[in-house]
Amino acid sequence: MDFILEWWKAFLTVGIAIIGGSALAWLRSTFVTKTTHEVVSKALESRLSAVEKTIEDLPNADDIHDLDKRLLEVSVKIDGLNPQLTDIKRLTDLLMENELRGTRNGDS
Repeated sequence: MDFILEWWKAFLTVGIAIIGGSALAWLRSTFVTKTTHEVVSKALESRLSAVEKTIEDLPNADDIHDLDKRLLEVSVKIDGLNPQLTDIKRLTDLLMENELRGTRNGDS
């Protein structure tokens, strides 16, 4: 017991040094260093700038609305051509049928 009472300050100092060293080692392994943080933040900034540039180049709501209106116009024009295309298909079917039969105008 006299040994502990005599050396308690040394034990306390060694204990605090061990706990402090362990805490520093844990902090160093848990948190990133300043230089690594700066390098990573620069890389992230450049990636963010690239993403922002890409987003700026994407069409906005007005562009999509204009495209939708144009597609409707094209759809209406195609629907207007549908009867004419049906007539052309009927004529080509008749011509193909005549060709397969071997009969033509003027042939007897």
